[in-house]
Amino acid sequence: MAEPRLNRLSIVLDELKLDQLDLAAILKVSKDTVSRWCRNVNQPKLSDIYNISKIFRIDIYRLIEPTDWKDEKGTSVLEDYLEKKKTEKIAAEKIAQKSRRNKK
Repeated sequence: MAEPRLNRLSIVLDELKLDQLDLAAILKVSKDTVSRWCRNVNQPKLSDIYNISKIFRIDIYRLIEPTDWKDEKGTSVLEDYLEKKKTEKIAAEKIAQKSRRNKK
Protein backbone atom coordinates (compact mmCIF):
# COMPACT_ATOMS: atom_id res chain seq x y z
CA MET A 1 0.00 0.00 0.00
CA ALA A 2 1.40 3.39 -0.98
CA GLU A 3 2.02 5.99 1.67
CA PRO A 4 -0.64 8.70 1.67
CA ARG A 5 0.20 12.16 0.40
CA LEU A 6 0.58 14.36 3.47
CA ASN A 7 1.53 17.68 1.95
CA ARG A 8 0.41 19.52 -1.17
CA LEU A 9 3.61 21.45 -1.74
CA SER A 10 4.10 20.38 -5.36
CA ILE A 11 0.48 21.30 -6.15
CA VAL A 12 0.82 24.73 -4.55
CA LEU A 13 4.09 25.39 -6.38
CA ASP A 14 2.33 24.56 -9.66
CA GLU A 15 -0.58 26.85 -8.77
CA LEU A 16 1.85 29.70 -8.03
CA LYS A 17 3.88 28.93 -11.17
CA LEU A 18 7.04 28.38 -9.12
CA ASP A 19 9.44 25.48 -9.18
CA GLN A 20 11.36 23.59 -6.53
CA LEU A 21 14.52 25.62 -7.18
CA ASP A 22 12.63 28.83 -6.41
CA LEU A 23 11.43 27.49 -3.07
CA ALA A 24 14.86 26.09 -2.20
CA ALA A 25 16.45 29.48 -2.85
CA ILE A 26 13.82 31.36 -0.83
CA LEU A 27 14.10 28.98 2.15
CA LYS A 28 17.88 28.55 1.82
CA VAL A 29 17.61 24.75 1.77
CA SER A 30 18.89 22.28 -0.79
CA LYS A 31 16.92 21.49 -3.92
CA ASP A 32 17.06 17.83 -2.84
CA THR A 33 15.25 18.71 0.39
CA VAL A 34 12.46 20.48 -1.48
CA SER A 35 12.31 17.61 -3.98
CA ARG A 36 11.81 15.08 -1.14
CA TRP A 37 9.08 17.29 0.33
CA CYS A 38 7.32 17.65 -3.02
CA ARG A 39 7.42 13.89 -3.60
CA ASN A 40 6.20 13.27 -0.02
CA VAL A 41 9.28 11.16 0.67
CA ASN A 42 10.06 13.36 3.67
CA GLN A 43 7.84 15.95 5.28
CA PRO A 44 8.76 19.53 6.09
CA LYS A 45 8.73 20.48 9.75
CA LEU A 46 5.62 22.28 10.88
CA SER A 47 7.69 25.44 11.26
CA ASP A 48 8.75 25.09 7.59
CA ILE A 49 5.13 24.69 6.52
CA TYR A 50 4.24 27.78 8.53
CA ASN A 51 7.08 29.76 6.95
CA ILE A 52 6.14 28.62 3.44
CA SER A 53 2.53 29.68 3.98
CA LYS A 54 3.73 33.04 5.29
CA ILE A 55 6.13 33.56 2.36
CA PHE A 56 3.42 32.69 -0.17
CA ARG A 57 0.72 34.52 1.85
CA ILE A 58 -1.58 31.52 1.68
CA ASP A 59 -3.64 29.64 4.23
CA ILE A 60 -1.46 26.98 5.84
CA TYR A 61 -4.17 24.40 5.14
CA ARG A 62 -3.48 24.70 1.41
CA LEU A 63 -0.13 23.03 2.10
CA ILE A 64 -1.61 20.06 3.94
CA GLU A 65 -3.63 17.27 2.37
CA PRO A 66 -7.19 17.42 3.75
CA THR A 67 -8.52 14.47 5.70
CA ASP A 68 -11.97 13.00 5.50
CA TRP A 69 -12.61 9.90 7.55
CA LYS A 70 -16.36 9.52 6.90
CA ASP A 71 -15.79 6.71 4.36
CA GLU A 72 -13.35 4.88 6.62
CA LYS A 73 -14.50 1.35 7.42
CA GLY A 74 -14.63 -0.11 10.92
CA THR A 75 -13.95 1.53 14.25
CA SER A 76 -11.20 4.04 14.86
CA VAL A 77 -8.17 3.37 17.03
CA LEU A 78 -9.63 5.83 19.55
CA GLU A 79 -13.00 4.03 19.63
CA ASP A 80 -11.23 0.69 20.14
CA TYR A 81 -9.10 2.15 22.93
CA LEU A 82 -12.08 3.69 24.73
CA GLU A 83 -14.06 0.45 24.48
CA LYS A 84 -11.12 -1.54 25.88
CA LYS A 85 -10.69 1.00 28.70
CA LYS A 86 -14.41 0.77 29.53
CA THR A 87 -14.29 -3.05 29.53
CA GLU A 88 -11.20 -3.06 31.76
CA LYS A 89 -12.84 -0.60 34.17
CA ILE A 90 -15.95 -2.79 34.44
CA ALA A 91 -13.79 -5.86 35.03
CA ALA A 92 -11.79 -4.05 37.72
CA GLU A 93 -15.00 -2.92 39.43
CA LYS A 94 -16.32 -6.49 39.47
CA ILE A 95 -13.07 -7.74 41.01
CA ALA A 96 -13.20 -4.96 43.62
CA GLN A 97 -16.83 -5.82 44.48
CA LYS A 98 -15.98 -9.51 44.78
CA SER A 99 -13.00 -8.66 46.99
CA ARG A 100 -15.16 -6.48 49.25
CA ARG A 101 -17.76 -9.26 49.56
CA ASN A 102 -15.10 -11.79 50.49
CA LYS A 103 -13.81 -9.50 53.28
CA LYS A 104 -17.24 -9.41 54.95
